[in-house]
Amino acid sequence: MIFLLLSMLTNAALYWLFKYFEKIEARIFETIVFNYVVAFGCGIFLVPDLKLAVESSLTFPVWSIAGIAMGALFISVFYFTAITARKAGIALATLSSKMSLVLGVVLFSLVGKGDLTWITILALVIAMAGLYFFSVEGRTRFKWNMLTYPILLLLGSTAVDFSIAFFQGFTANDNERALFTCIPFFGAGIIGLVILAYGWIAKKKPFPKKELLTGIVLGLVNYGSIFFLIELYSSGWLPGHVLLPVNNLGVLIIGALGAVLLFSEKLNRRKIQGLALCLFALGLLCW
Repeated sequence: MIFLLLSMLTNAALYWLFKYFEKIEARIFETIVFNYVVAFGCGIFLVPDLKLAVESSLTFPVWSIAGIAMGALFISVFYFTAITARKAGIALATLSSKMSLVLGVVLFSLVGKGDLTWITILALVIAMAGLYFFSVEGRTRFKWNMLTYPILLLLGSTAVDFSIAFFQGFTANDNERALFTCIPFFGAGIIGLVILAYGWIAKKKPFPKKELLTGIVLGLVNYGSIFFLIELYSSGWLPGHVLLPVNNLGVLIIGALGAVLLFSEKLNRRKIQGLALCLFALGLLCW
C-alpha cells in the first residue's frame, strides 16, 4: 500500500513541477534531458551490487533489452506530448496519455497476465467517462484531423506503462530490478545530451544553468516515481492489470487536488464530476 501511495504522489508531483517550471520560464526540453541524467545517477547509486548487475545485463536478458528500448520510448513520448499539446490542445494531450490505462489492461489480458471481468470492463468504461469529463471542456470542438498525434501519444504512453509493469517481471533479483529501473533513463539521457550538444557546438547556444537546477529537482522526483512503481509491481500486492489503472487514476486525482492547493486552480462542475467518476472506478477496480 505504501508503494502505491508513494508512486501516486511522486507521479503527481511531476505535473506540479512542470507547472512551476512554466511559471519560472524554465525551458522544458533542457530540463527533461538533465532530469534523465540525474535519474540515471540515482539509479546507479542505489544498485546493491552494481558489478554483478552489469555483468548480468551484458548477457542481454529480456529486461536489459527492454530497458534500452524504453530509453528511446521515453524521449518519443515526451516529444509527442509536446506536439499533441501544441497541435490538439493540452486537454486532449492529457486525455490521450491517461487513456493508456485502458489499453494497458487489455494488453495484460492478451499476454495472460489478467482477466477482463465484467467489473473490470465496467470500471474502465466509467474511468474513460471520468477522464473525458475531467480533461475535455464542454465547448471543445472535435476534428478528425486532430487524431494523429493524440493516437501516437496514446500508443506511446501505453507502451511505457505496460513495459514497466511487464518487463520488471523478468528480473531475477534486487540487483537486476534496480538496474532495470535506471537503464531507460540512461538511454533517454544519452539521446537528449547528443541533441543538446549539437546545439551547444554547432549553434553555439549558451549552457542552460537554470535548467540544470530544475533538471536535478525533476530527476530526483522522476526516479522516485519509477522506483516506487517498479517496487509496487514486484510486491505482488495487486495484479499488474489492476495496479496499472489504479495507479493512473490515483495520479490524476492527487494531481488535480494538488493543483488546487498549490496553484489555486479551480475545479469546475465538469471536472468534479470527472473526479467523482474516477473515484468510483477506483473503488470497482479495488473491490
